[in-house]
Amino acid sequence: MTSRFLRSLAVTATAAAALTIGLTGCAAQPAASDGAGDTTGEAIRMGTQPWLGYGQWYVAEDQGFFADRSVDVTLSSFNADADVNAALAANRLDMANVGAQAALQFIEQGLDVSIVLMLDSATEADAILSGEGVSEVTDLAGKKVAFERGATSEILLAEALDAAGMSFDDISVVESSADKVAPMLLAGRVDAGVTYEPYVSEALGAEKGISALVTAGEFPGLITDVLVVRNDVLDERPDEVREVLGAWDDAVAFTTENTDEGRAIIAKGVGSDVADLETAFDGVHYYTLAENRELLTGTYLTETLPALVSVSQRIGLLTDAVDAKTAVRAEFLGE
Repeated sequence: MTSRFLRSLAVTATAAAALTIGLTGCAAQPAASDGAGDTTGEAIRMGTQPWLGYGQWYVAEDQGFFADRSVDVTLSSFNADADVNAALAANRLDMANVGAQAALQFIEQGLDVSIVLMLDSATEADAILSGEGVSEVTDLAGKKVAFERGATSEILLAEALDAAGMSFDDISVVESSADKVAPMLLAGRVDAGVTYEPYVSEALGAEKGISALVTAGEFPGLITDVLVVRNDVLDERPDEVREVLGAWDDAVAFTTENTDEGRAIIAKGVGSDVADLETAFDGVHYYTLAENRELLTGTYLTETLPALVSVSQRIGLLTDAVDAKTAVRAEFLGE
């Protein structure tokens, strides 16, 4: 599983142009486009990454749900957030699966996109892990804590510290990619660390006294992935966008009814063994269209996104406040 960066990188037009030069490192590349002209009949180009939260798109493709809805979707998998972000900014993608914070950064930086769908949220799949002697967040004072800057891990840690009346100034920050956190913690090189599945299960199953101090479930909606779509695509191809979202809903329903088969398709799509992802699957919630119709115009819009803006500003992922109401277009969710 690749790293789920939420971008401290600024994706300005200039940066995007520079980054697209490096897209040869992606697992797959969408065809070049300048975003102009009639796109009727062309495939919808969707960027994704090997994270199981995006996995229902693999189910939709495997089960023919796109075809059933007469919409042509090309899934392009990238190995780094910087690449998918740059491709979207350069009009090489029509839509992309990203962390909610990344979507807010896009909008702040002037990329003309909107959030149209809540994909998934982490409950147990993201966690702050701790060793012996750390049983409460306040015990982290003065302790070495490993986490990835600009990532979901930093967001979760920031909120947990804030809830305990603390900040990053109260801990000893050890910057580390998510895959290195558990080994550092197990080796006693740090006192705590923030990571996600499958690394959480690996650490807890090592029987070395590691425990989950805080999970993302304690901050509902904080770690959320969304589908963003370029506004020109929303304006020019609204019916196709609706069918794409319908295919997601079909896939969620299929996986709910055929859990083992759905999970096997997703595991194959992300390049992992389904057995290794069992706990990870249990820690992720996939949103249906019905849930989106309730939340994307309700509490997610009025409470969760503003809270996300606040914490992102506090830790420097956002420079200015982003109006959540301008970030969401929910008219494609159906009735």
